[in-house]
Amino acid sequence: MEQEIVRKEPTPAPSASGSGATPVPITTIEAESTVRISTGIAEVDRVLGGGMVPNGYFLLGGDPGIGKSTLLLQIAAFVSRQGPVLYITAEESAAQTRIRAQRLGALPDQLYVMAEGNIRIIESVITSRSWQLVVVDSLQTVYDAEIESAPGSVGQVRGIAARLMKVAKTMCPIFLVGHVNKEGSMRPAA
Repeated sequence: MEQEIVRKEPTPAPSASGSGATPVPITTIEAESTVRISTGIAEVDRVLGGGMVPNGYFLLGGDPGIGKSTLLLQIAAFVSRQGPVLYITAEESAAQTRIRAQRLGALPDQLYVMAEGNIRIIESVITSRSWQLVVVDSLQTVYDAEIESAPGSVGQVRGIAARLMKVAKTMCPIFLVGHVNKEGSMRPAA
């Protein structure tokens, strides 16, 4: 057993005016016509229902070494034709990512790479400009220094995932890489 201290986020107090979110019948909500963003890979677009939804939040999970990072690097290179894309690697160096991109023939000028694991720095860079897409590789290696547990622990993974989802809703689509263990669940980092 291992003790894990998780920082509790303060719950916002209800407003004095009583205004806030109110449930409404689904039939009264106007449907928005959403233009999806192609990944450049027809099968991935099909699985995503026709491409990425703007401000979408996606988790690509699988066993280590099966090609998640390679697939997302190809997608990032394709989407960068539309505008700047940020590929954050918390597992590899920027040079290692470039070697893979070079092998794939995926070296567009609008593809930016950052080797960083600190969520505060990552959030700052994501919100510093308008990105077409952000890739975070991987969920288990990004950390929040304010959570007193190791990267990849349950508390860290939950906290990082929640923060990145919040950013995705207001900024751009975000793809997360997640490693899966033999039982089929997200594995903590060793």
